[in-house]
Amino acid sequence: MKNNIKERRKKEKREERSLTKVQKKEHGQKEAEQEAEQEAEVESSELEELQEELEEKRRLADDYLSRLKYLQAEFENYKKMVARERERYEASATEGLVKSLLPIIDSLESGLATANANVKRSEGESSFVKGIELIYKDLMAVLGREGLKPIKAVGEQFDPYKHEVVTAVVDDGLPEDTVVEELERGFLLGSKVIRTAKVKVSKAKKK
Repeated sequence: MKNNIKERRKKEKREERSLTKVQKKEHGQKEAEQEAEQEAEVESSELEELQEELEEKRRLADDYLSRLKYLQAEFENYKKMVARERERYEASATEGLVKSLLPIIDSLESGLATANANVKRSEGESSFVKGIELIYKDLMAVLGREGLKPIKAVGEQFDPYKHEVVTAVVDDGLPEDTVVEELERGFLLGSKVIRTAKVKVSKAKKK
């Protein structure tokens, strides 16, 4: 009888130990699962933070790129403005210089016309006149490269933008307001009139 009781107690203890091992194992598995879940939650949170940081950096990069493009466009516009201002300044300076030379051109042309009208010239005078003619031609060539061109006058229809009427003459053989004589040459600098031509024009006889 005693032996039976001992055996039963031993059996119960073994069962208790076995149950305790199972419980411990199950408890360990639960703890492992909980730790894994916690680690997954931490990793997920860190991943979200990294994604937010990456998105913020992308926004900053886009903003910097947009600002850089704006500054580049502004700089290009500034360069174009400076180039236009320089061109205007150079054109204005050229125009001022050419205008100041027009009276000299008039004097050279008048002097050459007078000299060429005098057929009785000495050899020395002829050489001097030829020298002046060469200087005049060189001057006109240089100014021509800068865009100076004489305005067409004689035989042209009167153009108020290019011609200035000084006097008129009755001539039924020509269409009205035809330029019959140029009293002072006019000039264009490029496409701009810098001096109108002073002219005489034809008028029909009054009936």
